[in-house]
Amino acid sequence: MFQLIQQNDGLSIGVFGIGGCGCNTLNSIFEQRESEQAHLYSVNTDKVVLEHTQSDEAVLIGAELTHGYGAGADPKVGLQAAEESKEQLLTLINGCDIILCATGLGGGTGTGASPYIAQLASEQGKPIIFVATLPFSSEGQFRNNIAQAGLNELKEHANAVITLPNDQLIEVLGNDIGLFDAFKHSNQILHSLIKSLIDMLCFQGLINVDLNDFAKIMDCQGDAVLGVGKCDEESELTTALDAALNNPLVNQVDMSSSTGVIIQVNCKDEISLGSYNLITDTVRQQVSPNALVICGVSKIESLTINYELLVIATGASSKMILDDTKSESSSKVVATKPKPSDIFDIPAFIRNQSAPPSKSSL
Repeated sequence: MFQLIQQNDGLSIGVFGIGGCGCNTLNSIFEQRESEQAHLYSVNTDKVVLEHTQSDEAVLIGAELTHGYGAGADPKVGLQAAEESKEQLLTLINGCDIILCATGLGGGTGTGASPYIAQLASEQGKPIIFVATLPFSSEGQFRNNIAQAGLNELKEHANAVITLPNDQLIEVLGNDIGLFDAFKHSNQILHSLIKSLIDMLCFQGLINVDLNDFAKIMDCQGDAVLGVGKCDEESELTTALDAALNNPLVNQVDMSSSTGVIIQVNCKDEISLGSYNLITDTVRQQVSPNALVICGVSKIESLTINYELLVIATGASSKMILDDTKSESSSKVVATKPKPSDIFDIPAFIRNQSAPPSKSSL
């Protein structure tokens, strides 16, 4: 019989939005945040972006270096800006038990500052997980090379890095999707992944994934994959699980080589023992027999849908899994129309074409 366990009220989760993409993600998370244990921090070299980002605290890094005008798409400037603001960043990092970061790679601030922030967190012994977007191929080889170099460096310091290649938006949404809508979908996935992590760690559960569980899984070396599946009926849980395991918008790794897996089931009502066993058995069959698999179950009455599944697999090899036959079921989950009020990551060369968002308090 499951025993209800109260989550540690003292747990502090720091959600960092780094650079333009990361700051945009915070806006949608801020509006829907339900846990007081999650603290949102926007980090940027661009003071205008910070003025339009909703967060608990805004950090303008490299104020003396850039004077608040951005990193100019130069990762070296982004790194130097973060180094200049080391003490401010350390203050935020030391106030967190777990750090979740949203960032975009291929530009200046996100690419340059993110690995440095990951390094600082690692030195302080803080588990840190990144969800990072990669640029469209059409944005040019130069920008893609910058993104790849930043990704490689980020993996050296972060406990886990989940990548979201924008090119795969075309695979799911098609070539006819509007440019702004495509970026909205990309940002919505970032929001969905990070919000699910917050829910897993903050809400009380029948079976809880606690800080030590999370840290142990995140400590597995190798690539990581994180997916979310949702459904209204318990009979559809296997479809939702398939969507979480085979999300075409998330850079897939070889699940069979994973050494650590967290499965989190969030539900409005009680889930049956049979469904619980089916979910855990299905995941166990896809990973190494020696993998550490931890499953949590939480009842969250405020969910917009009856069931939500979160799967985090770490310590895997970098082999990609892209099965076109599974894309259709996955796209039903991830292609949710975002709220019109969301602000999304638009490259600088087209960002000026849209009206600026309304000013929000920092």
